[in-house]
Amino acid sequence: MIAPLLGSAPARRRMSRALVLQPSLWPDLAETPRITPSDYLRLRRVAARLTIAEAADRLIDSRADHRRAVEFLRRLETPGRTALYRSTIAHLLQAFPFDPDVYWQLAEEPLHRHPRICRGCGCSAHDRCADGEGGACHWIEQDRCSACSQGGRTCA
Repeated sequence: MIAPLLGSAPARRRMSRALVLQPSLWPDLAETPRITPSDYLRLRRVAARLTIAEAADRLIDSRADHRRAVEFLRRLETPGRTALYRSTIAHLLQAFPFDPDVYWQLAEEPLHRHPRICRGCGCSAHDRCADGEGGACHWIEQDRCSACSQGGRTCA
């Protein structure tokens, strides 16, 4: 009789839940490294085929502000850093396309609530890229969209 050896019913439920949640039992759901908010912004900027300097040009009114804008973008793309204000991220939309809601999910929500994001271009279900055939991309792999899977290119 196994049940008495395992203890009470709540203890058996805890034990079975622990077994089900072990990643080694789900090989096709292997954990991929977490995409951070700074990774997301960098991926979306690169997918738009912009250097930091080119993105900075889209944020400024005069050349005198160029150095500050470049530094601003570098800080936002520094691993471990996040914007303090929503208005900062909203302003960044002038430079390249991305979804501010996805950014804030990555910054504020626990890992299990993060959206699925392509490691090639940073697109998600909330901000899909074009797949080169006139349509929106779709998922080919756990962390790769159809546009990025075609010959290893990144999409725009």
